[in-house]
Amino acid sequence: MKANKPKRIRLPQRSFRATPEQWKQIDRNVQESGLGNFSNYARRMLIEKQVVVVSKFEIEAIKELATELSRIGNNINQIARIANSTGKVFKAETVELVENQKEIASLLGQIITEHQTTRSNNYRTSQRC
Repeated sequence: MKANKPKRIRLPQRSFRATPEQWKQIDRNVQESGLGNFSNYARRMLIEKQVVVVSKFEIEAIKELATELSRIGNNINQIARIANSTGKVFKAETVELVENQKEIASLLGQIITEHQTTRSNNYRTSQRC
């Protein structure tokens, strides 16, 4: 005897036409989005009107930034311990903190520039499709 299975609900399906070049671009966009397949990508694009793609560069830059922030936090804690125990702060430590801050500002600038370029390219691509 067959078990009573619930009936599968079939949702409405939409389709559209595109040139072969447009399909290639759509396929590239789907792959770059990391959403897995066209249906997920299309739903996200149609409902949310954008897909945010985080590049490998951005991920690596964020990891590097997190490492630098951790190092700076350690330096600040060491300086605070010295200041609390001796009542003095040494110039070398403050110079190192300023250099670390400049490095973080540079990393943030790179991340922002790359992100703006990626978003601009994605916007232009979505306007062409």
